[in-house]
Amino acid sequence: MADNKISYLNKTFSDFKTNLINYTKTYFPNSYNDFSDANPGAVFIELASYIGDVTSFYTDTQIQENFLLYAKERENLFALSYGLGYSPKVSYASNTIVDIFQLIPSSGSISVPNLQYGLVIPENTIITSVSTGTKFLIIDKVDFTNTTNTEITFVDTNYFLLKKSVTAISAEIKSTTLQFSTPQKFQIATINDTNILQILDATDASSNKWYEVPYLAQSSILTTIANPTSGSDGVPYLVNYTKVPRRYVSRFLSDDTLQLEFGAGVANASDGTLLPNPDNIQLGLIPGISNLLTGYNKANVFFTQEYGLAPSNNITVRYLVGGGITSNISSNDLTSINTLGVYFPSGVTGTLADQIKASIASTNPGVASGGRGADEVEEIRNNALYAYQSQLRAVTREDYIVRALSLPANYGNVAKVYVTQDVAQEMIPTSTVSTTEMRNPLSLDMYVLAYDDNKKLTTATNTLKSNLATYINQYRMVTDAVNIKDAFYINIGVDFDITVQRDYNNNDVVTNCILSLQNYFDINKWTINQPISISDIISNLVKVKGVQSVVKIEITNKQGGNYSPYAYDIPGATRQSNIYPSVDPSIFEVRYPDTDIQGRVLGLGSTTLIC
Repeated sequence: MADNKISYLNKTFSDFKTNLINYTKTYFPNSYNDFSDANPGAVFIELASYIGDVTSFYTDTQIQENFLLYAKERENLFALSYGLGYSPKVSYASNTIVDIFQLIPSSGSISVPNLQYGLVIPENTIITSVSTGTKFLIIDKVDFTNTTNTEITFVDTNYFLLKKSVTAISAEIKSTTLQFSTPQKFQIATINDTNILQILDATDASSNKWYEVPYLAQSSILTTIANPTSGSDGVPYLVNYTKVPRRYVSRFLSDDTLQLEFGAGVANASDGTLLPNPDNIQLGLIPGISNLLTGYNKANVFFTQEYGLAPSNNITVRYLVGGGITSNISSNDLTSINTLGVYFPSGVTGTLADQIKASIASTNPGVASGGRGADEVEEIRNNALYAYQSQLRAVTREDYIVRALSLPANYGNVAKVYVTQDVAQEMIPTSTVSTTEMRNPLSLDMYVLAYDDNKKLTTATNTLKSNLATYINQYRMVTDAVNIKDAFYINIGVDFDITVQRDYNNNDVVTNCILSLQNYFDINKWTINQPISISDIISNLVKVKGVQSVVKIEITNKQGGNYSPYAYDIPGATRQSNIYPSVDPSIFEVRYPDTDIQGRVLGLGSTTLIC
């Protein structure tokens, strides 16, 4: 029956049943004509309809599970996300600021702390919540021998109380040993634990370090070495690219376990580089067939160990676990600090040293927040879509700004960034030939400033700029050129006169006005090339309770000494109640808010209101 009309559009049970009945009536009118539910033949029609419905459902489901926008199975979402460059999370750690205290004796007859008794509390020291038992790790080392960013309180003639603040996250360090013997290609090992946050390090039995990379085809990573001149330029580490033959990738599975995959090379050979040339570029391809349209990439051009070495002995992995919604603890709860790793760099010992060590205390003045569970289905879907679009590449001006500000703090402290097109795009003569050349039209100028130890703006050191250039290089487009330059900071003072309403205390009102302007000029809120609006300053002042009117606002330039070395003509830069920065990228800074902002109260009959 070649002319049979079969419908391929059926999807539901009722569709299949209706079409089967119509098909039977059309092509078998004499053989079967009783379609009542009581007829035993109806069973076969309904069974066929049932099978068709189920088959159609699973066909549709399997198809939609191949697309990120429609997939619902967690396992499929994880696989699709990794393919698009997003790594799903199974736990998020909470964080908070922890205040750490220690008593320190005075230095002889002079009322200053004796820093010989300054303690060092190593990074990863554990502080435990007294109410929930949740463990927190401090991120950075706390060094009480250095009084920078230290609050010192006089206790009595014998002791001072020192306080430093440090960030802590809800995590603890665990370790496991992955068993390997004979090298095999792409060996996989699994860490079975709950609430895994990240891997800290991996070391094999021969003390070789293994490095985590996003993809096994990535053979170089950014690594750090101690900066020998950190005392002079404030940058503790130098950043550089290092080729890492011992590498692995990690992926969370849908059951929240962590899977590690290692390379395909053998462990008794080095991971050498093979440069492309006509003799080896076509290795492995069928001879005699045109290779003009062959898609080459660094992962498959050569038969080399581009995917890294395969492990041949056991690897010990240290990793962080923690987080979750229960890690969001209340304030003043982190008071149990583990002091086993605390030490005196000076080596002092004795009863007094033991007493000083026993004085270590901690607390969190604010709540710990940010802890939560694994990514939900919709979060994985949307984060993967975003990761695919951004691809960690710096393309727009905003991309470069965010990437520069993301420089890890141990490579230097980038405070402010401004990116613009290179202004010198004209034809320029070369020094070596008689012709002329054009500057790169895609060249960008990145202006940066740094913070000093007291969070005051300063010029970035050469070490910091070198680290930033190395860091940016892995994200920039190959055709882009980025020139890292120094921005300028202009220090200012603010003087204001106000009148105060009746029944308000003059000193209280002026104090609140100063606090309002300190908040307005908070350096965290200011960017390079941002003008000062006199109208905004007045608006902030008139919102303070008790202010009747603003009589005068005067912005003055502070220059020399502890201030910026750059003088600036404030009156000449003022246009229509706005004070503009210079043509060269610069930023305004109130360097010492406690003294550089001054105000006074005038009588009701004083000068006119500024508006």
